[in-house]
Amino acid sequence: MRGLTVTSPFHPSERPARSQLQETDRTTGGTQEAQSATMPMTPPVAPIDPPRLIGLFTTQLSHPPTEHPGATYTNQLRTPTGPPDADAPQTTMKTTQRSLQTEIRNTKKLTTALAGLTIIPMLASAQNSSTEFIQPSTFDLLWGYATLYKDDLNPILEEFKLRGRYQGQFHSVDSAQGTDDAWEDRRSRFGFDAKLFEKKVEVRVDAQSNDQFQDLYDGLVDAYIRWKPKSWLSITAGKTKPLIGQYDWLESTNTQPTFERSQIFNQLGINRATALTIEGTTEEFSWRGGIYSNSTPTTTGGGGAFGDGEFGDLDGGTSYSLGVGYDFKHLLNLEKASFNLDWLHSNRKTGDLVLGKYDDIISTTFVAKGGDTNVVLETFYATGSDYVPKGGDKGNGDVFGFYIQPTYDLIPTKLQLVGRYSYATGDGDRSLSAQKRYEQAAPDVVPFGKAKGDQYQALYFGAQYFIYGDKLKLMAGAEYAHLDGGPSNDDYEGITYLAGVRVSF
Repeated sequence: MRGLTVTSPFHPSERPARSQLQETDRTTGGTQEAQSATMPMTPPVAPIDPPRLIGLFTTQLSHPPTEHPGATYTNQLRTPTGPPDADAPQTTMKTTQRSLQTEIRNTKKLTTALAGLTIIPMLASAQNSSTEFIQPSTFDLLWGYATLYKDDLNPILEEFKLRGRYQGQFHSVDSAQGTDDAWEDRRSRFGFDAKLFEKKVEVRVDAQSNDQFQDLYDGLVDAYIRWKPKSWLSITAGKTKPLIGQYDWLESTNTQPTFERSQIFNQLGINRATALTIEGTTEEFSWRGGIYSNSTPTTTGGGGAFGDGEFGDLDGGTSYSLGVGYDFKHLLNLEKASFNLDWLHSNRKTGDLVLGKYDDIISTTFVAKGGDTNVVLETFYATGSDYVPKGGDKGNGDVFGFYIQPTYDLIPTKLQLVGRYSYATGDGDRSLSAQKRYEQAAPDVVPFGKAKGDQYQALYFGAQYFIYGDKLKLMAGAEYAHLDGGPSNDDYEGITYLAGVRVSF
């Protein structure tokens, strides 16, 4: 850093000449005198030269200067026994004081030299460092408009920002049960986030529309207040996600690399519910639990009226969840490595809108990320089903399934490849269903109630192209699926091709 100066601690003979005490003005190109001739002289300064300073400091340490070069000071003690001898050496108070002052000055110089050696690396680093200003991109500026207010010094409201997402996708089904293709406005939401009271309180409200925006308002998605009394503890009340299925369910669809969740998860009837949850962390361990209302509506039911798709009447069944997690990336030396185990129990009642298909659901989730590769392995087991679908045929049997999903960043931050293998099995010939999107859209599968079986397998391959990270990206993929073991003509086999766009803020 040109122009950085320090005060010289050395003998006047080592100080730079006055001609050196000029600094070039980088703005005007002129020169400025370090001191006016009419002003009292201050200690001269000079540009830092680390190698020269190191040499000088070393000299100070190795050869501390004496009071005057060539002078000899006598410190001989003698007890007087008679008249003073004018020619003999005398021990006087003046000599002792002078020797003491010399030692003090040498000590100060040694201290100054040691301090100089300590700061030289910092000064040299300062000379070579520079501050680089990164110009915000057009996307940064555009997305920044969503933050309407932000002031970390405000003790009441620190931040208020709008939030939303649009996920549109085209599908084309080519199956043994027929073909189908269409565009769907898969998700469209709008709401806000607020942070209050030193960011210990968070408020989120999200409302949704439906396909082709037939109803501009089709109920609340998230609507909750989250309190964080401690950095390791949070308590949430309102409409939110049940705490199970760490990746397929709790991970936002904004960041998921596939169009749809796995078949085994969609089989379980899990959706947002009016709830009270608690989450905490202790070093590498985490824990969580919650209580949920099964009578929570997921939409307005086609009416588009406020009051039909919010929190429900709280008069249905009740569900409970418990879960634990462990972060062990330090053991594998990876960017991310975690394991979660969650259990959800439902005291179901007839007419429940969510969490009403199984008595108990257990999920395990393993996630690992290192470099350009990420892998997810998630399993689900559900038991206690007596679910009756809309077609009137009773579902039966316990179900178990898993999926393994690797991703690879072919071009980091720009192009990512994704694959997924899914497998599920059930105890009855109608225990499993084909994916609602979009395997059940094949003509021979309609009306609902067909495409049933006891074993399901699927293989997905696709890619994501990031325009502005997960906030603006294009997606494409294809999934082969085979469901068999069901009643006659209820099997399904086909390929679904997909392309779409994801926008979120």
